[in-house]
Amino acid sequence: MSETDDLAQTPDDAPEADAAEQRAVLDDTDDGPDAVPRIPLDANEADAAEQSREVPIDEDDYR
Repeated sequence: MSETDDLAQTPDDAPEADAAEQRAVLDDTDDGPDAVPRIPLDANEADAAEQSREVPIDEDDYR
């Protein structure tokens, strides 16, 4: 598949930058929820585990 295979699907009035972004190949090294975290070898395992957890935002808790 070449970069010009989907030109027929792109509207004529679409900005060139937008069309190029939509045709760009996705990068598989995405940092999604299932991505393996990159932890430095000298990091403390407990600290790394604690820092990787997401803390839910409590809208009722005002400081």
